[in-house]
Amino acid sequence: MSIETCIAHAIHKDLDIIEALPEVQDLPVEQLETYVERYVLQVQERLCTVIEAKGDTFLRAKDAAGLCAACLESGIGLPPRMMLRMCQTIVQLTTLDARFILDTPDGTTLYYVKMALV
Repeated sequence: MSIETCIAHAIHKDLDIIEALPEVQDLPVEQLETYVERYVLQVQERLCTVIEAKGDTFLRAKDAAGLCAACLESGIGLPPRMMLRMCQTIVQLTTLDARFILDTPDGTTLYYVKMALV
């Protein structure tokens, strides 16, 4: 998987908006969607930038804690526990080779997956 895809999966799986942005509880409903969408895109862009610049060594070593530290040191403002979970997901997914095959008529997406088990 590409690093962008790994990051997107990690955000989807591990990002807790309420924990990361407690102020969303006070926003009017009309502003909530755009506020959260903008934040998620910003986190994704920052993670891509940091991991592309500093993450290769950590990804090759499967060092989620080191990757987490590099992201936090680079100013990604997520709670450390959440950032670590996301980095663990990213490290796990970088060892996964998945290719899109097709979308079935019932809406299910089919992938070819090759994994390295360690």
